[in-house]
Amino acid sequence: MSERGVRVVDATVTFEDYPMRSPLILTGGTIEEATEARCTVTVEAADGRTAAGRGTVFLSAIWAWPQSKLGFLQRVDAMQQMCIEIRDRMPIWCIGPRHPLEHGVELHERADGLAIPVGKRLFITERIPTLAALVCLSPFDQALHDAYGRLHGISSYEALSREFLRCDLSRWLGEPGEGRYLDEFIRRRESRALDAWLVVGTNDALREAHADDLGDGLPASVEGWIRRCGYRCFKLKVKGAEPRAEAEWVASVYREIAAIRAEQGLGGEIRYEVDANEGCEGPWVVTEFLNALEETDAEAYEALDYLEQPTERDLAANSWDMRDIAVRKPVLADEGVTGIDELRLSAELGWSGPALKTCKGHSLALLEIAWCELTGRPYALQDLTNPNIGAVHAAGLAAHCATCNGVELNVMQFIPASSTAEAEQFPSLFHVRDGVHRLDELGDVGLMY
Repeated sequence: MSERGVRVVDATVTFEDYPMRSPLILTGGTIEEATEARCTVTVEAADGRTAAGRGTVFLSAIWAWPQSKLGFLQRVDAMQQMCIEIRDRMPIWCIGPRHPLEHGVELHERADGLAIPVGKRLFITERIPTLAALVCLSPFDQALHDAYGRLHGISSYEALSREFLRCDLSRWLGEPGEGRYLDEFIRRRESRALDAWLVVGTNDALREAHADDLGDGLPASVEGWIRRCGYRCFKLKVKGAEPRAEAEWVASVYREIAAIRAEQGLGGEIRYEVDANEGCEGPWVVTEFLNALEETDAEAYEALDYLEQPTERDLAANSWDMRDIAVRKPVLADEGVTGIDELRLSAELGWSGPALKTCKGHSLALLEIAWCELTGRPYALQDLTNPNIGAVHAAGLAAHCATCNGVELNVMQFIPASSTAEAEQFPSLFHVRDGVHRLDELGDVGLMY
């Protein structure tokens, strides 16, 4: 595209397995272990200069590929093979001298097509889902943007300016993006602290007296985490199957959290969201949940910030109208958005906005942010237990845009062993204090790690 463009000359990937310190229960199953994919991508400029960037993600098959006849390990193996296929093809696909956003969008369009050859090679009869393919792509996309910033000795976010990326957003967003540029919406790093969120599931102990000591010196209860970190924002995991019972549980957790914070002399507003991981059969179940929550505890209902993907991830399957829910509480699409077309569809169906995840690709997240800003929609930045530099990446992205929730990072809650070196390098980010992640140690080159 320009003299500032690069091509990919090399890519690598390695894998490492980690046990969860405590299980994370989703509607699609229980996550007890995770495989990390660590990538490097080397880019070359027209003048022959090269730079390498890094990226990482957990290959969360239970989240990205929940409905399957294949066993968990078979799905993880298929996702590893998908990563290897992307590694091998990047130098072939990314040959033109282009900006990493251009490369990233093309990779996003190509990744899904790899499901067929990878599946055939592994003798898999079912198709690898788009979301699983994007998870596999995401660390390469991340590394590509990181490498580009390092090549120029600047932040990867500065490299989104018109000096480096000259086309307007209509190229990807159509009419809303005409005459508008990405650097209007990806701001200079202004945020120095971001709200931190603690995940609370129905199996989690609220009080230390009811918790099992996991022997690693970290809290095993909500009370312990609040005492240690001062959390005031909480992500409550439900299954979406019993709306009235779950509304009562949500209200009771809210009250218990309020009591714990009061006992510890902590003031301020409590924020929380509810994530059913698409477990609700339809929007009427969400309405029943909201009605029951409002009847059970008006204060808890008022404190509810937003709902995350309560109904099925295939937004077109039933085309549920979410408007009646959205007028009461923001309802954000997570698993249901794997591209700009799904983002547009979600708006047509009445969803408030998206719950972004860097595990779907950095390039897609940038365009989603621009689309939301152009259309006046809220967006959050959620987590997939981003490990080590993946957590730094997510925090850096949140610091450059206007998420409604700060940033969700839960690696120290679930898999701290994956991030020990980064926790020492970025202590104010990984060790939450006063309920926030601080960004004091983040760097100024690449994706800030």
